[in-house]
Amino acid sequence: MTNVTEVPAPSNSNSQQYLTDSSQVLLGLLTLSDNCVAHPRTTDDDTGDVIARPALTSLLSALHYRDVATVEHARRVAMLSLGMASQIGWEDRELKILEVAALLHDIGKIGVPDSILFKPSSLSPEEAELMSLHYYIANDVLQAYHVDPEVLEIVSQCHEHYDRVGYDSQRVGSDVHMGARILAVADAYDSLATEQVYRKAKPHDEIMQILMLGAGTQFDGNIICSLSRWVEDGRVPTGMHLNSKGLLPSEVSDREFRGDSENAGALCHIFAYLHLLENLYDGFYLMNSDQRFVVWNRRAEDLLGHRPHHMLNNVWSNKTLGYCNDKGKPLADKKCPLFQALAERKPVTTTLPVRHRSGELVEVEVQTVPLIDSDGVLKGVAEIFRNTSRQGGKTKQYRELKEAASRDSLTQTANRGEMERQLEQTLAEATNSQTAETFCVIFIDADHFKSINDDFGHTVGDDVLVEFAKLLQNETYSGELVARYGGEEFVVICPATDLDQGYKRAERLRIAVSKLKIADLKGRKLTASLGIAVNEPGDTVTDLLSRADKALYEAKGAGRNTTRAYANKELDIKCQVENAQKEAKEAEAFMYKGTFHAVIASDMLVYKLAGFVDDYQSKIMEVTPERVVMRLGNRGVIPGWGNHDGRRPVTIEVVIGKEEVPEPGKARARAKRVEILVTISPVGWIRKKDVFQHRAAGVFKDLKSYFIADMDLTP
Repeated sequence: MTNVTEVPAPSNSNSQQYLTDSSQVLLGLLTLSDNCVAHPRTTDDDTGDVIARPALTSLLSALHYRDVATVEHARRVAMLSLGMASQIGWEDRELKILEVAALLHDIGKIGVPDSILFKPSSLSPEEAELMSLHYYIANDVLQAYHVDPEVLEIVSQCHEHYDRVGYDSQRVGSDVHMGARILAVADAYDSLATEQVYRKAKPHDEIMQILMLGAGTQFDGNIICSLSRWVEDGRVPTGMHLNSKGLLPSEVSDREFRGDSENAGALCHIFAYLHLLENLYDGFYLMNSDQRFVVWNRRAEDLLGHRPHHMLNNVWSNKTLGYCNDKGKPLADKKCPLFQALAERKPVTTTLPVRHRSGELVEVEVQTVPLIDSDGVLKGVAEIFRNTSRQGGKTKQYRELKEAASRDSLTQTANRGEMERQLEQTLAEATNSQTAETFCVIFIDADHFKSINDDFGHTVGDDVLVEFAKLLQNETYSGELVARYGGEEFVVICPATDLDQGYKRAERLRIAVSKLKIADLKGRKLTASLGIAVNEPGDTVTDLLSRADKALYEAKGAGRNTTRAYANKELDIKCQVENAQKEAKEAEAFMYKGTFHAVIASDMLVYKLAGFVDDYQSKIMEVTPERVVMRLGNRGVIPGWGNHDGRRPVTIEVVIGKEEVPEPGKARARAKRVEILVTISPVGWIRKKDVFQHRAAGVFKDLKSYFIADMDLTP
């Protein structure tokens, strides 16, 4: 299953509140739909029975959260549309339907990537084509919100040219809804009357000339005349005034949308996913738990030939959809991908023919995704289509633009949506593989980044993020993915990497960041905190990201500039044991142990040791009847070992064992012997194991020489 999202999440929100993988995003959309069913539109609202008031507020709040200017534009367009409609005699419910359609006609812009939505110049043809997807997205969401069908019709047609030369236009002239023709003129008027980054606002008279040039082709000439008469009659609605630049409304108040940022952020996430779903696939639909169609998108209409109003709220049936076998015969319902996915309660991908409404067979790849909530309850199903029989493809420029949609515009790393898509793919491959391959996710957060923005400005902050991202890309291996998760937080996906390997890679990245020199910071060092997690049995993308996020939180809590790993208890214990074993093995290389037998009475040992201490200028650290600890050599100014023995200090532990008494009655008995156990360890920092071992062996030999050792003496 593919997941593609770019999330404009609010900075003060908990990242765990946002949906991450594809099924959860679509489940979020379905949940919104179910809530609208539970709170249906009613004539008691000021919106009439066109849309439930909470739904309208929720959508406009999300649009306001994404781009205030678009909300202001929507209100101006609504006022203009109502003025023109009143001019031609529209009343009551017709006006209410048109007003709602005008307010929501740009709602799909919530999901448009920043690089296109906020581009400081006119859009290229390819960018304009991607921008046009927001009309389709608006219809997807409005279907889920159960708005009046006429609103859907107006919004879906308002971008179509009057002479059928618009985006995928299927209608001409009078076939286009009158409300859509009104909305098209109002939208164009306000766009021309509003100052843009790439051009100045145009005056009313010039706008009218431009609109009249499009009469009969792009616009309905009668509607343009209605606008002209309405303005000339001076019937400007309350909240707007006419000046040399045209009609302008009063300022939109932020107070109307305050306090709803979390819901708005979640909606932004859904819209962003839908934008790329519309971009990358050839159609999809969404059903609720009753197997009734809730969303039937425009591309599904093109692919299969069924109009949304024929499908929405109807029960799923293969008699309608037309799935076929290899011979072109219709499949029984129970043999369709839907029922296989429901039986297995997991996504299923199938390639098969489907019969278009016209009778033509089309080869498609269909992904059937059960939508299951956190309690394990099936809430619905999504089916996503790719037309595999289509020949050719998009232009090179379009493919490049699609690639750009998966990139973060500032750092040129993968964006959050691309990261989640690849993470879901990696997780699926690891789950389905026979070897159950482990991979690692590393969360990386630039420490105290807010202070950089505060002290040096956001321009320097952006430059720091670019350098930070370049370093991560240079330090990662081929096959690893670096993505910007949001703000100053990045993610690295490391295939074929266990928790211990991931920890070492994270530490390498942390050290590299601490050595990064950025001139604009004027000597201030940049550090990073890192959290790591690996995939575990039964994981979803959400589970894996959540554990990595918890590890990052622990790293920050530990004082930052550190690395932490997080795993479920069983795996954590296993990793601790494995790490302890590895550490013990590594420690053995820096530990020298030896045993010899001193042919001397035990009460004489202390005198021998005193001689060793004096001759070698050792320092006694601890003395008991059974144990002596001393230090040989001196540390320099730096903690590392030097290039001669005097600067290679070691700790010597001498444990005095039992005295062996000769067996009586033997003619040639051995002298008394005492077992001496010696342990030597380095003092200070040393890298080379062989250097330590050579030094320790020499010390052991010198110590041994002070005793009559390992020699059998006879009286």
